[in-house]
Amino acid sequence: MKFRSTPLVRTSAVGVVVPAHNEQSLLAEALRSLVDAFDELSQWDVSLKAAIVLDACTDDSEEIAREWQRNLARDRSFVDVTIVICHAKNVGYARGLGCSTLLAQSSRFSPSGVWLATTDADSRVPRDWLSTQVIQHEVGVDHWSGRVAVADWSEHRSDTRAWWQNEYEEEIHPIHGTSLGFNGAAYLAAGGFAPLRTGEDRALHRALVAHGARTHYDSAIRVVTSGRRRARAPLGFAHALDVINTALRVRTTS
Repeated sequence: MKFRSTPLVRTSAVGVVVPAHNEQSLLAEALRSLVDAFDELSQWDVSLKAAIVLDACTDDSEEIAREWQRNLARDRSFVDVTIVICHAKNVGYARGLGCSTLLAQSSRFSPSGVWLATTDADSRVPRDWLSTQVIQHEVGVDHWSGRVAVADWSEHRSDTRAWWQNEYEEEIHPIHGTSLGFNGAAYLAAGGFAPLRTGEDRALHRALVAHGARTHYDSAIRVVTSGRRRARAPLGFAHALDVINTALRVRTTS
């Protein structure tokens, strides 16, 4: 990484939370993408941390996360990685646990100087994912929300992609836990992530807005996420795609 030298006015620390439940097939790529995103912050004098929250994993997710942690330490990376293990089987709880872990580790800073971001273990963030959020934080934003793109449509009907894309682009402010960022003080004021098995991202967004957080909806930055059929969270993104598949199947057979 480049030597960090330029101080920021509003941002003292940046932390990323990645919850994972049996993600051995996709976790390594997700973590590799984070290295590039962190590297983009090397121009600034900020503390960098990541919390990988392994929630009830029974596969090789922990081994993959620890190997990533060891590699960063060996390369003398500026990123401090913490691996947290829980057994909640609850993505809201896992995200909240990761956030509280990073805030505790950044206690030498005021929460108002800490920027937290969350993504998912089945997703790949673009290189400018974090730097874009930090720039917005520096100009006064308290809550940032990005969009997603689907990595692979092979598990879906051929017309599902077109339908989803059309509906998605018309959605004004989509909220995804795989591409969220927020000021630490605003996060605490809003009550943090609720321990919900699904919809924890939208619940936090509503709470942040209700508490007066200045929000920026970014339509340009897109996290590449899995298009798998088997959902990890009930009523989550995979469920939404499956609903479209079902609707199209019914339409073509009726």
